[in-house]
This record gives sequence, C-alpha cells and structure tokens, in this order.
Amino acid sequence: VESSYVFESDLHRGGSFGDQYEVLNSFSYGHRFLLSGHLYLHLGISYDRFDFGNTAAPVPEHLQSVAGTIGIDYMHNNDVGAFIQVKPGFYTEDAFDSASFDAPITLGRIFVLQPDKLYVFVGANASFLRGQYPVIPLAGVIWMPNDQWKLLAILPEPRLVYSPCNKLDFWVGGQLTGGSYRTDRDNTIVPHKLSGAQVDYSDYRVGGGFIYSPCDAITIDLGGGYSLQRRFDFHRADMTYKTDPAPYLRIEFKAKF
Repeated sequence: VESSYVFESDLHRGGSFGDQYEVLNSFSYGHRFLLSGHLYLHLGISYDRFDFGNTAAPVPEHLQSVAGTIGIDYMHNNDVGAFIQVKPGFYTEDAFDSASFDAPITLGRIFVLQPDKLYVFVGANASFLRGQYPVIPLAGVIWMPNDQWKLLAILPEPRLVYSPCNKLDFWVGGQLTGGSYRTDRDNTIVPHKLSGAQVDYSDYRVGGGFIYSPCDAITIDLGGGYSLQRRFDFHRADMTYKTDPAPYLRIEFKAKF
C-alpha cells in the first residue's frame, strides 16, 4: 500500500493554468504458486489512482487503473532471477470499456557478475496505450559492496541505501510514477481532440527517507523530497502540459506472508 502527496505548483503550456497538487494512492497484492523446480506462477491484482487539483487546463482531474497480474518467475532462493509479467486491465479516467483496456508486458533477467555483490538487470516493457514509445528497454545495476551499503540503480525507484542495523535503512534516490491512460469522452472539452485521448502521465521525483522493519515480513517506508516535474503528454494529439517543481511526502507499507 502506498500513498503520497505532491504540493501545489504551477501547471503550464505556454502560459499558466493555475496551481495543481497530486494525490497518489495505490494497492497491490500478489502470490506465487510453485510450478516445478525454480519456476513459479505469479498472480495478483493492483489498483492505482491519481487525483489532481482543479485548474483551467483541459487535463483530467483523476486517472486510475485496475489490473490483474499474470506472470512466470524464475526464483533463485528468495530472489527473482528472471520473469515475464502481463497486467491486463483498465487504464482510464472513469470509462472502464474496451478503449481503456491495455495489457502491459514486462520481462527481465538478472545476470550475476559477482555472487552476492554485483548484478546487472536487463529487460523491456511494452504497452499498447503508451503514446510515444510502445516498447521501452530496461537496464540497471545492483551493487552491494558490503553489508551496510546497497546501490539499486533500477527504475522505477533507483536508490542508494545505507543499513546501520537489520531493522533500519536510510536511502536517497529517485522515483518515477505514472502510466498510460485513456481519458473519457467529453464533448465540452477544448480542444476537442483531447476528448477520449490517450495520455502518458509521469511524475519525476528525487528525495530521501528511511525504512523501518519491525520484523522480516513488514516494512514501513517514509520519505519525501521534490517532484521535479509532472507531465501530461498527449502524444497523439501533440500537446503537453507540465508543472513546476514542488515538494512531496510519501509513505509505503509492505507485508510478506
């Protein structure tokens, strides 16, 4: 479960449309079922919702998605060595119909360069609703020089983590949130080409925080920093709306059982 709040900042495209905030609430649940050997079936469900402050711009007041998760994981002990995952569902403003249906596909593999120390991740993500690049390559590095330090240079949350003890981690890094959605039909919207349009929403963040783990199965992540820019990219309509930087606060709760 994750919640965050980005404080108000100016939304503009050529000129100002007023100040806008962002509220993000998300929930996900997943479970692995052993198939054979190191192979597991991964099933789950997720719900994400962005709410935005009202402005004069023709951008949605909220975006939401509800999707299932279907995947195959290759596990090495408690870690994922390779995976393929499909998330069929609706990515929309309010209209849960065929126009807002998508099935984003992500696949990846982790290569061991130095056991328990250095790993490389490669993969790709594809989305039919994404406007500019339907397929995006993914790459990253995981480096653990000792028990106290970790470099997790992988999207969507690249981090440098310092662990003074088993129950507490401090981190600095970034976060990329957002997704690709279909807006609702609206005959009153100006310009009209944004009625029922595809939009890629993104929020680029930098910050820091700490993770408290009262036991091995529970983690509480508190953080904050700056949202450098939020963007509504209507690529197929050739229109983009951006915000100025603004501070944000975030809390995340995870449980494993």
